[in-house]
Amino acid sequence: MVLKLVLKKASMQNPPITFFKNNAIRIIPFGGCGEFGMNMTGYICDDRLYLVDSGISFPDPSKLGVESLFPDMAPWIEQFGGVYAYIITHGHEDHIGALPFMLERWPGPVYTTPWTAALIDSKLQRRGIATRYPIHRVMPGDRVECEDFSVEFVPFNHSIPNACGLMIRSESFNIFHTGDFKFDFTPVIEQPVNIKHLEKLGNEGIHVLLADSTNAHIPGFCPSESSVIEPMRRAFEQAGSAAVVVTTFSSNFWRLKTILDTCEATGRKALILGGGLDNCLRIASEVGLFVPTPGLIIDSSVALNIDRSKLCVIATGSQGEWRSALMRLANGEHRQFTICPGDLVIFSSRTIPGNERIVQYMMSLLERRGAKIFSVRNEQLIHVSGHGYREELKQLLTALRPKNFVPVHGTFSHLTSNSKIPGELGLEKTRSYVIENGDVIDVDAKEVTISDRIDIDNLFVDGGSLTLLPYDILRERLRVGELGLVVLAAGCNLAELEMLGETKITVQGLVPPNGSDEEQFEQAIKKAAMKGFKHAISSRETSSDEIEEHMRVEVRRYLFQSLRKKPVVICSLVTV
Repeated sequence: MVLKLVLKKASMQNPPITFFKNNAIRIIPFGGCGEFGMNMTGYICDDRLYLVDSGISFPDPSKLGVESLFPDMAPWIEQFGGVYAYIITHGHEDHIGALPFMLERWPGPVYTTPWTAALIDSKLQRRGIATRYPIHRVMPGDRVECEDFSVEFVPFNHSIPNACGLMIRSESFNIFHTGDFKFDFTPVIEQPVNIKHLEKLGNEGIHVLLADSTNAHIPGFCPSESSVIEPMRRAFEQAGSAAVVVTTFSSNFWRLKTILDTCEATGRKALILGGGLDNCLRIASEVGLFVPTPGLIIDSSVALNIDRSKLCVIATGSQGEWRSALMRLANGEHRQFTICPGDLVIFSSRTIPGNERIVQYMMSLLERRGAKIFSVRNEQLIHVSGHGYREELKQLLTALRPKNFVPVHGTFSHLTSNSKIPGELGLEKTRSYVIENGDVIDVDAKEVTISDRIDIDNLFVDGGSLTLLPYDILRERLRVGELGLVVLAAGCNLAELEMLGETKITVQGLVPPNGSDEEQFEQAIKKAAMKGFKHAISSRETSSDEIEEHMRVEVRRYLFQSLRKKPVVICSLVTV
């Protein structure tokens, strides 16, 4: 099946990068190179910008109140009059999470597979914008014809259905972009990766291969998803007469199906706790991939009447997310189920780097409630990755035989490790490049050139409101969180140049210095504020803004001298 993409030509004004060659493609990784997450790659032909994937990353704990972040594309997209088309490889958040924000600002058609389309549509519905933007469903193996090139969606195996690599064919050369992938020769439902088809594509000639680097440093082959089935069954058997609680990534449908199949095989009913898991099952039914056996999944009201030996709870929260189902179970706060001594909690997941402390904390809470923990420490194959190991990357390179190899999706060390594989295979004609976000790569029939570099900032998504948070506001939030806050509210008669009443002081996040109490601390701040007021008068700087600034400066000076830190000071002067 071939889909035709016809769009109006974008206008282009004052491009930051002005050199464009005919019959060439410019590739810019806006995210995902030198880091995990935020996968977003621009393909530029003439004056048209195509985006492959549009992902987010999750913040470190210092980004207070931030839910996620993604590349700030505004300086570049506006130069091309918008995004010509969004081409999405698969439905993980680090590949689709930014799409609702991108579409609202730069509308464009989205081309992706049915599972990914359903996930995107669900995200747009939650924002109330589902009907505004066209999402074109492309079956794995189909081809989309663009004005500048064609895109074949090449099916791969991954930890989510319908994951595809992209075979980008232009008049002069071909580019292959893998997305996330593994070679699973015994998958749960989907077909194994077709090596012969990859070899056929390689025979067409691959000028540039961009390949996932997530597990490039791990030798061997990634175990098949089906290898989890037997360890999962053995883990269930260890629970005996107790309840089983299993947690995994809510997007990993294959693992969810394995857990449900294990429930059915061991005679347990499944209670689903977590909206992400419910959504996953809903989409599986919508696309005709999987429908659970009637009666296998039960409501929480029914679960109360079932013997614990016949019950399995499948919960979100494998990474210790604070309000997730598993964390609420660990704290004894979940209304639908309570952990009891002897219950078995299975972590069928890996701990994402940076989450180790919170996951260990959650495990400790569960153990305090008498639960037994079963994880990769007990059985390595209770979880397997969705990303290919080094031998799978070697198979990919052997099948495609690219002239140029560009590792993507990973930290700098992962990219570097991946870049060495062609040399290990003896592919002397394959040239490897280690790139990072912002590198500008020019590709034509003759050569690949890193021709320029651009600086890319990030946008932050505010937790709860899901609105974009400018960096200056985030920086102020971080300053308040780290340094504390003092608010001054005062009245002033500008005509008489005298203060009216008493200055009101509000202090947040600060401890009074030198053993003084809060009242003494506030009096000292008021004294500093009055000193600033008098200094403004003596300096003949008597506008309200000037007086406020003098008062703020004197208070900050006092706070630094007494606390050795510079809290945020806000002064509000009401004048008559």
